[in-house]
Amino acid sequence: MSPYLVLELPFEIYFVLVALFVGSFINLAADRLPRGESVVSPRSHCRSCGRVLNVVDLLPVAGYFIRGGRCATCRTSIGLSAPLIEAAAGLSMLIPIVALGLWPGVFIGVFLLIGLLVVALRVSEARQRAATVSGR
Repeated sequence: MSPYLVLELPFEIYFVLVALFVGSFINLAADRLPRGESVVSPRSHCRSCGRVLNVVDLLPVAGYFIRGGRCATCRTSIGLSAPLIEAAAGLSMLIPIVALGLWPGVFIGVFLLIGLLVVALRVSEARQRAATVSGR
């Protein structure tokens, strides 16, 4: 392996981890914005019991599986869409980096993340409208 590739590896890992956390934020935004809620406050919490999420709960993808896809307090099921969106965000950075190299891959990955955000928000808005119309 060339020294150049070894030097890029920490950056590649960093950008993929950042993308995973961006995916977590996309989940938060897609959940709150259509309901007119702030993405800044209050802190992330279980919508069923109100428990504020801790560090383990907030780990992208891993937190879902560590908790068995349920709230640690009330055991309410967390939808599978949360880790799927987080994983999609991580892959949207990882795949271009592997295919194109670090900086072109990061550039393309950022655009893919923006696209994922837009799609997630549109789907969430459509679900919110459908729930409002059906009276749920």
